[in-house]
Amino acid sequence: MNLIVQILLRPFSYIGIRHKLKNQVDWVYPLILMIISVIVIAFARMNGGFPIFSEAGLVSKVTGFLQNLPGFFIAALAAIATFNKLDMDFEMQAPAPTMKIFHNGKWVLINLTRRRFLCSMFAFLTAESIVLILMGIGSQLLFYSISVAIKGAVIGNILLYGFLGSYLFLFWQMIVTTMWGIFYLGEKIHNGSQ
Repeated sequence: MNLIVQILLRPFSYIGIRHKLKNQVDWVYPLILMIISVIVIAFARMNGGFPIFSEAGLVSKVTGFLQNLPGFFIAALAAIATFNKLDMDFEMQAPAPTMKIFHNGKWVLINLTRRRFLCSMFAFLTAESIVLILMGIGSQLLFYSISVAIKGAVIGNILLYGFLGSYLFLFWQMIVTTMWGIFYLGEKIHNGSQ
């Protein structure tokens, strides 16, 4: 893979970290919340409508909320990277989270320090929030031309709910991971335990 592409995709390496709680945080809870959200939206659309792409719709509201988050995540990332506490650079409590890094021309599995874990988490959150903003803007721009072409067709509902599922899964993944990160920053970082 091209080196520039690897660099640009590196913030997403957080997904590859192995940790005892990460599968729940990254996949289970976001999936449950996404399913609940899609069911509620589908029910609301069947019973009078639920604006999704309009100016007052779901995507517009979520995009408005998300626009402030990259700055917060970058500030948190900078704070973590420069936080002057010695145990931030100690390996996390066993079993420590692990991550593959490219070192001296080969991939190496390492145990993470709290600083590296949190930096990776907030780099991921920054990148994911940017992706969600771009998805929201893109979907609003494309919605009208696509909806005119497939109005009332089954394929229209498949595309709509496929997009909503993806968008809401990423949204809830970001929210759940953010709450986990805030927990680490607000509490765990100060008591020295994992």
